[in-house]
Amino acid sequence: MSMEQPNSALSVGDTHLRQGFGGLSRQWRDKKKFFIILGVLIAALLVLGGIAAIGSAVFVARSDHAVIRQISGRLPIPAARLGQKTILYRDFLAERDTVKFFLNSEAAKEQGVDTAFDVSTEKNLLEKMLQDAALEELAEQKNITVTEEELRSFFAEVVLTAASTTADIGSYLLKNFGWSEEDFRQQVLRLDILGQRLAAELAKDKPDDPNALAAYLSERLQREDVVRYLRF
Repeated sequence: MSMEQPNSALSVGDTHLRQGFGGLSRQWRDKKKFFIILGVLIAALLVLGGIAAIGSAVFVARSDHAVIRQISGRLPIPAARLGQKTILYRDFLAERDTVKFFLNSEAAKEQGVDTAFDVSTEKNLLEKMLQDAALEELAEQKNITVTEEELRSFFAEVVLTAASTTADIGSYLLKNFGWSEEDFRQQVLRLDILGQRLAAELAKDKPDDPNALAAYLSERLQREDVVRYLRF
């Protein structure tokens, strides 16, 4: 019996030792899980805080900070929506840059344009972009398009008409709007032609209403599927 007692004691001691290590191991695993969960929560809060900060900078402050420009250039951040058409914040910034560029140009001074760039200017700009989206939407519904050949032909007519006062239309556009000739064709002439053709199309149904297109666009912008994300 005396020979078995040490083995029995060792066995009991080993059991207690294993239980002790097992308890420590469980405690460590529990702490590890806690710190992992805590880390995930902190990371989530940081992400949410970053999203909130970006949201405030875009939708409330309408910031054009370099960081915001980079983010909006990579992510499809909306400025407004009309039906299935989304006006991206990056495009809003580009249009705003153009307006600012023009207001500080020689052409603006020569034309006596003395408009300060303020909140109302930004608001009107977004409304104009929504109106253009409504124009595009209506053109798609009525299968009205403008080909590249038509655009270039119309541009040639504009250049010819402006030749008496503007010898180099390309330089004029770049100097006063920051536009290339292609920018002008796509952002101005294309919409102008669409507007003319849509006005003619609507006039078939309302021949006595010369403002049928303007009335339609005004009504379209009041519908429930038009959302303005920017706050002014």
